[in-house]
Amino acid sequence: MFFLSAFICVPLRQLCVASGFEFTGFSSTAGLSLLGDAGRHKKELRLTGASPAQVGAAWFEARQPVQSGFETTFTFRLTNQDFEQGGAALGGIGASGGFMCSDQGAAGPQRGIHSAVAVFFDTYKNDWDDSDNHVATCIHGPVPNPQWPPRCLGYSMKLSVKLKNGKPHTVRITYSPPVLSVFLDNLTEPVQTVSVDVARTVGGDGSAWVGFTASTGGAWENHDLLSWKFGAGPRPDVSSNMSLVSSTIAFKLGTCMPGRTLCTPEKAIVEEKAPGEYHVSLPAHLEWGASVPNPAMSPVRVYNVTGAICWDPRLRDSGGCNGPAGNGTIPGEEAEGAAGFVAPKSPTGSLVVRSLNGRVWFSINDRTGDGFKDNEGFFEFDVSVRQQ
Repeated sequence: MFFLSAFICVPLRQLCVASGFEFTGFSSTAGLSLLGDAGRHKKELRLTGASPAQVGAAWFEARQPVQSGFETTFTFRLTNQDFEQGGAALGGIGASGGFMCSDQGAAGPQRGIHSAVAVFFDTYKNDWDDSDNHVATCIHGPVPNPQWPPRCLGYSMKLSVKLKNGKPHTVRITYSPPVLSVFLDNLTEPVQTVSVDVARTVGGDGSAWVGFTASTGGAWENHDLLSWKFGAGPRPDVSSNMSLVSSTIAFKLGTCMPGRTLCTPEKAIVEEKAPGEYHVSLPAHLEWGASVPNPAMSPVRVYNVTGAICWDPRLRDSGGCNGPAGNGTIPGEEAEGAAGFVAPKSPTGSLVVRSLNGRVWFSINDRTGDGFKDNEGFFEFDVSVRQQ
């Protein structure tokens, strides 16, 4: 099993390239924190050797921002499989991939890495797997030892590329919030695309540790990393006007609705900061789901609007996910017209406002009724109601 725990770091001495870093090889591991069974092997970084019950990790030695997106490219190789059986954070052995607590029945530490987003290259078929050759993107909340198996946002179909054929494989991962895409060998067509709020998942100040983990159990292989490049910042090759959540209110992941790939609180939160001044958190699945009082129908100012939502989760790209400005398409310009949209003259998926019955109401712009029920994510913003 091979696992990438993606997310984050800082410039590496003379290897520093703009805001990122690059290892063209690993004749030196300066700038990396190696844990468990990880170590240098010739010009490669070996996370685990081909022996049972091993776990290793390699983390870049400093954090790096992830709020505005990033791109990382690395090359790995898996060799010497046992075909008979088929920061400073370190997880368990076996099917845990080195980032979860050890799978049930496995010997070794019962620990896991919390507050993480992981791209998991899985080469062993367990009871819960569809194949021994797939990629999964998984998230973990703040609980230190989450149960196994992990909650994953998406699984690739069985790959055409054979991960354990002994050949080098190149992976490219791009993040243009909230869309994360994974490319394998073909670096222009993703094998998996999911939506995820990385900054909120990893917590803190919008930065995180980035690195790799791997593990073996009753079956094993060498997990070797040959090169690694990382760069932070918006991805120019992905069209998206999505914003990131940066707010005085931070939801605990435990309040997020189950089964959603973006954190989606069950209900809106309205906090009065001062008379006529409010901070609002609006979940995307609620039609006109938040409001503030305005009995005199005074002028209203909405500002500091942030967030990421998917108003059409089926699309999983910038056509169905966006920030408060929407995806740029006016419903009235669509072939089927604007029928049913809460605000026909505003961009689809945008934050919209209306005044009614002495209150100011807020919603995303989607079709009424069932059009809202599968939406994901939330917007946060401040509201000022001027007193007459």
